[in-house]
Amino acid sequence: HIHNCYNSIGSWFYQAIGGIRPIEDEPSYRKIIIEPQIPEGITWAKVYKETPFGKVSVDWALEEKLLNLEITIPPGVEAEIAVPSGYKIRENNDNPLQESHDGLTLAHGTYEFFFNKE
Repeated sequence: HIHNCYNSIGSWFYQAIGGIRPIEDEPSYRKIIIEPQIPEGITWAKVYKETPFGKVSVDWALEEKLLNLEITIPPGVEAEIAVPSGYKIRENNDNPLQESHDGLTLAHGTYEFFFNKE
């Protein structure tokens, strides 16, 4: 349990480093956006957020110019994946993707993406 004075620090990990945020106009975590930030000097992160529908997890690892991003989305949740700033998508693990104007839209499941640094 985290004391209330430390809540903003804890939420920073899953909201910024993991990039897990609810879309504001939607009911609680029914639709989310995943947009991880990749800070200079940090080479990996494993974060999750418990939602009313289950656990959303984001794991990423950076090796030189290759970013590996693994995402798990629970049933009942739709996620929009924003390509991290400064990267372009190289490939995914053959899961079907629906492109939107802001990124990629995913239904529930586990996904793996690879991005190259531009």
